[in-house]
Amino acid sequence: MRTSGGRILLLAAAVGLAACSSRESALVKPVGDGQHPADVVSNRQQQVSLLRRKVVSQLEKKNYRQAIESMNGRNREGLEREYILAVNGLLEAGNNAHSSGDYATAARTFKWALNAYPVEPSLRDRVSHDPKRIRALLEACVSRMMEQGLEEYRRGNLESAITKWKVLLAIRPGHQEAKKALDTATVQLQTLQGMKGR
Repeated sequence: MRTSGGRILLLAAAVGLAACSSRESALVKPVGDGQHPADVVSNRQQQVSLLRRKVVSQLEKKNYRQAIESMNGRNREGLEREYILAVNGLLEAGNNAHSSGDYATAARTFKWALNAYPVEPSLRDRVSHDPKRIRALLEACVSRMMEQGLEEYRRGNLESAITKWKVLLAIRPGHQEAKKALDTATVQLQTLQGMKGR
C-alpha cells in the first residue's frame, strides 16, 4: 500500500508541477508584437542581412551616400563595417573630386562625410580622416569656389559667376562674401538685361 501511495503522491506532484509550469509560461509576457525573444533576435538578424545585401550593392556601385542613408544613422548596429566603408568611400570620392578641380562635388562630398561621421570612438578610429581634416578640406573647396566665381565675374561672365556662388551658398548658406558677391552680380546682370531690352 505504501508503494502505490508513494506512486500516487509522485504522480500528483508531477501533475501539479506541470500545471504550475504551464501557468508560468502563460504569465510570461511576449516581446514586441507577441513574439518570443528568440524570434525577435532572428527577425533582427534577417533585417540586418537584407539591409547588408542592399548596402553592399550600393557600395559596389560607389553610391556611398545612398549606402549611409540606407543604414539610416551613424552607427547602424550590425553594419559597422559597411558604415565605415561608406564614410571612407565618401572621403576618397571627395579627395578625387578635389584633385581633379571639381570643388563643388568635393565640397558636397566632404560635407556629407562630416554629417555622417560616426559618434562611437571605436568607429572613429577606423575613418581615414578626422573631423578637423575634413573641415579643412571643405573650407579649401569653399574658398576655391569663391575664387572661381570671382574669376568669372572679372571676365564679365556674370551668369557663370552667379551659378558658382549659388552652388557655394547651397553648401555653405552662411558664407557672407558669397552672398554679397551674388547680390552685386545679380543686380548688374538685371541692369545689363534691362539695357538690352530697350
